[in-house]
Amino acid sequence: MTKKTFLLAFTAATFILAGCQHMKSPVKVEEAPVPDQTYNVTVYWSAPLYHAVLFDIPDDDRQVDLFYTYFVDRVGMDTPQKYVDEFDASVKWYRTLKITELDGTVRGYLMLSNKLGYFFYERPVGERIIVNIYDPHLGGDGTVRAP
Repeated sequence: MTKKTFLLAFTAATFILAGCQHMKSPVKVEEAPVPDQTYNVTVYWSAPLYHAVLFDIPDDDRQVDLFYTYFVDRVGMDTPQKYVDEFDASVKWYRTLKITELDGTVRGYLMLSNKLGYFFYERPVGERIIVNIYDPHLGGDGTVRAP
């Protein structure tokens, strides 16, 4: 093997391995009901149903947001009851998670179908907490790849 081929293979392997590493989660989650108050609401949907709803606590010093895709809709300020009612009627098998920073500060709540997976990361580090929703049945594995 020539030196040039070896360097090319080594560089490619380094980028592949570095791009497929899981990032450390900036938060911890635990199952908990969503308190009845006003939140900044973002939904992950596939018409006509919502499959995940993020309730970000407004006016705190850290935003929690869904990774933006075609299936994400930023609703704005709303209360959780109509989303809970819709999940009870349509989704049936779901979980509600409290999103807490490692220091214990509650940042929001996430309701999502049991069929979906999720992971968290910061972008940029120390500013926003991003929730990425994925469907493991469609080949999603929750791996964060370097941008």
